[in-house]
Amino acid sequence: MLARLVFASLRRRFRQLGLILAAVTVAAATVTALAGFSARAQGRLGESLSAFGPNLIVRPQIGGPPRIPDEAAARVRTVTGVREAVGVAGGGSGVDRIEVRAEPGRIGEVAAAIEARVEGIEARPLLKVSESDARVTHRLTLVLAAISAVTFAIALLSVGAATTALVGERRVEIGLLMALGYTGRRVAGLFAIELLAAAVLAGVAGMLLGEAAAGGLARRLLGAGSAGFSLTWNGLAAAALVAVLVVGASMTVALRRVERLDAARVLRGE
Repeated sequence: MLARLVFASLRRRFRQLGLILAAVTVAAATVTALAGFSARAQGRLGESLSAFGPNLIVRPQIGGPPRIPDEAAARVRTVTGVREAVGVAGGGSGVDRIEVRAEPGRIGEVAAAIEARVEGIEARPLLKVSESDARVTHRLTLVLAAISAVTFAIALLSVGAATTALVGERRVEIGLLMALGYTGRRVAGLFAIELLAAAVLAGVAGMLLGEAAAGGLARRLLGAGSAGFSLTWNGLAAAALVAVLVVGASMTVALRRVERLDAARVLRGE
């Protein structure tokens, strides 16, 4: 019985529910695209920035041997966070220095790990390059956060308005259900099921569209070697979070309005 009521309501109220579906789908797709692109770009960003040169220099320690052993570069490459390590020779055996490209957010950690693994050396970050990496990452994060916030706010307003209109248009139906013995909580549960069904459909559609957009954006900006269509945990979490927050907030307002309705006054047309 409940399933038939929900299905009939979804079919009759397709315009209002369609607006909710569209708003949540667009929001979920946008946030998923940003989250998916961020996940794909996280690994590729360091590789792209490597063209600017090393951000960490390994030199012989003062008072120690004048050169670094040739095999030290290979040992440096095994340190977690090191993307590239190249020994620079100045003649003779060994190398004068090792130029290292490390993950921008782990410069200090990588330097300490290199000094612990290779004896007789000191690792010094190149501050200007490290700060430049940090600024690029920070600005990208701010842009993604700003777009996500705007999209979420628009979806929240759209879904809230559509849900409020939906409750207003169905006042007579709600009053009739209450007159037949349905409690306000049970009627509110019926609305909740409808909105949750819309949230699930919109979340799935938004996730698929967003991941497809993230894959295309990654291919254009990061090169053909980037992955095409694929699902990421970041995208899945973003789509689910947007659907739950947007529909959940609107559903809370709608359920309170439903529970406050008086069946007798509604059926009298008041």
